[in-house]
Amino acid sequence: MNSIEQTHHRRRQWEAALIFITALWGWSFVAIHDALNGMSDSAFNACRFLVAAVAMLLVAAARRRRISKIDLVQGGMAGMALYLAFLFQTKGLKFTSASNAAFITGLAVIFTPLLLFFWRHVKPERRQVVGIFLATIGLALLTLKGLSVRWGDLLVLMCAASFALHIILLSRASKMADAFNIALIQISVVGLLSLAQSVVLGEWAIPPAGAAVNAILVIGVLGTALGFYVQTKAQVASSPNRIALIIVLEPVFGGLFGYFLAGDRLTLQNWIGAALIVAGMLITEIRLTRDRSEPSTHP
Repeated sequence: MNSIEQTHHRRRQWEAALIFITALWGWSFVAIHDALNGMSDSAFNACRFLVAAVAMLLVAAARRRRISKIDLVQGGMAGMALYLAFLFQTKGLKFTSASNAAFITGLAVIFTPLLLFFWRHVKPERRQVVGIFLATIGLALLTLKGLSVRWGDLLVLMCAASFALHIILLSRASKMADAFNIALIQISVVGLLSLAQSVVLGEWAIPPAGAAVNAILVIGVLGTALGFYVQTKAQVASSPNRIALIIVLEPVFGGLFGYFLAGDRLTLQNWIGAALIVAGMLITEIRLTRDRSEPSTHP
């Protein structure tokens, strides 16, 4: 296996791992919905990310990992963008419908190439544009039930922009610093800022035993600690546009887990939307598989 084949093999491995993590994030919709019945969103985010940070700190201590200045700067920047994304999303949900929030959050797949174009002058390729277009239509069919302009919609729109910024910052950071350290730092930043937010707003509370604690442990360790580490590693081997298309599968998995675990029922429109999202990914994959001789378009 030559170096080019090894590169593509590594890319496929990390993208497959990220798809698994995205499925876990889809399942977390059901778990978080139950957990939030007993605690505030800011307190849940604080517990979730701090549990993840502690888990990663234990691993770092066992391996005697050292954190460099570059790790701190790059991880801190990515953590700020990630915190803003969760802040705008949870606050926006108070003023808009869940379907609106799901669709608008998914617009991160549109913001990613747009931010890359205006910020770093990276022009999206034709197949990427087609894939993003199909994925966006699919996301609308999967989650949208009438769109109305609300203050919450604008907040969630800022959430989508923050997620796109996080993808881009993480893509650059993962090529400059240690992937594990970046994941640890950004998770710690979100946890500490969420804790400060919950304390300042008087929303902090010890999570009640049961669904909340179980969700915090599973989502904190697997969905957050492992999840953002895998995402960081995937960004080394893949492009921000492909990462955005993979992450947009989250509502597909959320719908499936909702169907089997929460009794939700998908309509024909929902299934068509899910199929269009997968089609968007396949179109991007066909281009990358056929044109392996082309230079990388990674920013």
